[in-house]
Amino acid sequence: MTASDRWRSGAVVALLVVFVAVTFGPALVGHGMLLDTGWLHAMMPYAASGPIPDGTLWCRGDTWDYYLPGVENIVEGARHGSWQTWAPYEVGGAPLASLPNHAVLSPVSWPYWVMPMWLAPAWAKLTELVLVLAGMTLFLGRLGVRRSIALVAGLVFFTSGFMMMWTNWPHTKVACLVPLLLWALDRAVRERGARDLAAVGLVVAAMLLGGFPAVTMFALTLGGIYVVVRALALRDVRRTLTAGAIAAGGVGLGVALSAVQVLPFALNMSALGLDERVPNEVKPASLVLTTVAPNAYGTCASGLWAGEDNPIESIAFVGVAALVLVLCALVVRLPGGRRPATPALLAVVLAAVVWLLWIGGLPLDLLQKLPGYSSNSFGRANSIFGFLCAALAGIGLERLLQRAEHAEAHRTEAGHTEDESDAPEGDWSWRPRQVMSLVVVVVAAVAAAYFLHAAYAFISDAPRPIPDVAAKLRVPALLLVVSALAVATTLLLRGRLRLLGPLVLVLAVLAQSTTFAREVLPLTDRSDFYPVTPAHKFLKKHLGEERYGASSWEHSAVADHYRLRTPTGHEFTTPEWKSLIAAVNPDAQLSPTYSDFPANIPTPGRQPVLDQLSVRYWVTQPLEVIGAVERPQVPASRREGLRVEPGEKASCQVPRGNLRGVEVTVPDGLKPRTQEPAVVRVSVGTGADTITSERAVTRPLKPGERLRVAVPDHRFTSGPVPVTITVDGKRKPVQLAGRTDGSAVCSAVRPEKGDGLRVVHASAGAVVYERASALPRIRWAGTSEVVADGPTRVQRLRDGVAPGTVLLDDDSTPAVSGSTAQVDVRRDEPESISAEVTARGSGYLVVADSIARPGWSATVDGREVPIVPGNHAFAAVPVPDGAHTVTLTYDAPGLRTGAWVSLLGALVTLGLLIAPRVLSRVRRGRAT
Repeated sequence: MTASDRWRSGAVVALLVVFVAVTFGPALVGHGMLLDTGWLHAMMPYAASGPIPDGTLWCRGDTWDYYLPGVENIVEGARHGSWQTWAPYEVGGAPLASLPNHAVLSPVSWPYWVMPMWLAPAWAKLTELVLVLAGMTLFLGRLGVRRSIALVAGLVFFTSGFMMMWTNWPHTKVACLVPLLLWALDRAVRERGARDLAAVGLVVAAMLLGGFPAVTMFALTLGGIYVVVRALALRDVRRTLTAGAIAAGGVGLGVALSAVQVLPFALNMSALGLDERVPNEVKPASLVLTTVAPNAYGTCASGLWAGEDNPIESIAFVGVAALVLVLCALVVRLPGGRRPATPALLAVVLAAVVWLLWIGGLPLDLLQKLPGYSSNSFGRANSIFGFLCAALAGIGLERLLQRAEHAEAHRTEAGHTEDESDAPEGDWSWRPRQVMSLVVVVVAAVAAAYFLHAAYAFISDAPRPIPDVAAKLRVPALLLVVSALAVATTLLLRGRLRLLGPLVLVLAVLAQSTTFAREVLPLTDRSDFYPVTPAHKFLKKHLGEERYGASSWEHSAVADHYRLRTPTGHEFTTPEWKSLIAAVNPDAQLSPTYSDFPANIPTPGRQPVLDQLSVRYWVTQPLEVIGAVERPQVPASRREGLRVEPGEKASCQVPRGNLRGVEVTVPDGLKPRTQEPAVVRVSVGTGADTITSERAVTRPLKPGERLRVAVPDHRFTSGPVPVTITVDGKRKPVQLAGRTDGSAVCSAVRPEKGDGLRVVHASAGAVVYERASALPRIRWAGTSEVVADGPTRVQRLRDGVAPGTVLLDDDSTPAVSGSTAQVDVRRDEPESISAEVTARGSGYLVVADSIARPGWSATVDGREVPIVPGNHAFAAVPVPDGAHTVTLTYDAPGLRTGAWVSLLGALVTLGLLIAPRVLSRVRRGRAT
């Protein structure tokens, strides 16, 4: 590195430090979190404490309702001496640490092992930045790009749409290693040494452990093309074959190093539901506008998005100045007219990626018939698009800077321009190169016109006007003009002024990248890290190892964080479990991997499938008070509006009897403040016979709308029962329906006879009902019945079967009838269940979990017995008459074998790294 580039690199590093400081820097020191958990406030109970914070990206739900809770469970388990390979809390259970889904073994995930969970995401993002910068410096350095420029190219890639929008997903933990992969493969082709094989293996292993195989597949496809072309360019059969063998061997070594998770993942593919995935269609061409104007259609920040597809998948930002530099890499010649082949190769691949992403057609159809591509969205190739643009931008900036420096060093006395000196009189070899440059410019212009027309057509025909789209395009247009002038300055002006062009381009890159990163990187208050509400405290205290169901309450997928079992959630779910969820409500399965019960499930206390699922508690929003309303008859002459001032109390009475809630009417409506919900509090009864409750009102109530506040079920034996009502969080008075005597008109909400529910907790954000008919999760079935047809089994369960009956898929295990047993659960842990069973006759121990699958085994008194499907989605273990110890354990399929393969791969890698040095010393010793 030259002295001039040393100070340039220092300046770029300083700018990168400023970039970090103004984007996610506060989260690195605990001033906020690089998490989007503020979106929890979209639903109760969190909405009771306030709305979603401004600027929250609404589209990153997976990151905090699936990935982070899973990482928490794995890390906490490891800290207590257990590698937790099974997650028991959602959808009956699912594999956990044995699979790479949560990327806990990725080198990028090191902060999660040593830092608090709320702090780790910011440091993981910083690690991604460091790896991108290191990879770009190493890779582009091999292509003749100086370090200062490679750092700028690294910033372009790090702030690309894929790397920003997929923040906190495993996707970016894989994508940040793409530059290092290309560096390692380039070494494998050109150096062809044992250490190069090890380098490829280490990078590939890190990518596979990163938890998102699709990005690894796209990166390896790019790497394969790169290796083939570069190896053929060696023009020597032996060296070409050696290069290919080194690269392929490195990939194989990477698979071996990561086998501890790759092998279990492969063995669990069918259980994970990957066969249900289909590749997405081509992305709308209008989305190419996001490459230069990332917020043209919104970014999903504060829920604003008007584009044609999912914004996380769609935004492909690289920046105006970066795209101008990409063009420079293709049309600007190095001093002396040199044109290295690598930029042309990268440009061809980039053109192919652009075509496949936004045009599609027959090439995409053919590609998606190949293994791997047939079950993955090509939209994730946005990662490769961002990398290729960044690499070419670095090459383009290098060429511009070399032209500027060359002209400064070789100014002629006759006033010739550089192009004239490079093309002596009579030398016509430059003309084909100029023609090629012109062709590239024309093709780029045609492509830009095509995509701009698509964007214009979408914006013009959008069903709703896209807000401020013209204003959002002004800055990119200005940057385009500035960037073009900077390129012209570099190529046409003389003297030191030519050096201003590259500087302006670097500043343009930095400015737009920083602006985009500030908009889409979260900075959430630490108080929003999975708040523990009164409802959570109640469930944590009373639920035990049974389940709770929720009706449009909370995001059931965060149950992993709270260590509470629920039948729904965000996990790869078996088809049998999905069938039971659909039997409760057909709209509950929102996606192949996400389920949540909607609001107002009818008769939740009389749902036999919920009984089978061991749903002991049913939780609803505070507005969903289940019961019959007993309204008083008030003559019109005695009705009068009641004005309740802030801090004042309104009073009324309800008749004695069973009470579940109180209802009042707001004649003028009720509008809560924007940043603070209104809280309605009620106190019912007197003295020791008093119950209190409250309800948060987060949405405006219409004039004349009725407002219910739930209270814990209580029977008042004397009456009338006094009620007091207060409304907090309002600065203006609230009008209630009242009487002429100054009291409010209150209605009693009564439990319906036989509804099977009892309100046991009511707070501002939740109503918790206890379901009387819920069955224990681990229970005895003394009667069996074979029902071979799946839909028939589900219908039987929906209609209701006797509590002691189990429906079997076939007659491979003994039939039983009428036996009873005492079941004493001694251990109920994620990977191990043990129960003492004293049976009077043969029967089945039924575990209402999704564990009748590979990896789970059962023993009775130490003797292995089969686990058979019971009641469609559960596990049933045959147990003979008498006293027995039944144990069920989980041993992740492929985990042990994968661990041995990984250990062998580690030894091979160590040998490849050490052997060359040892051999070198031996040779030197012999020579001496």
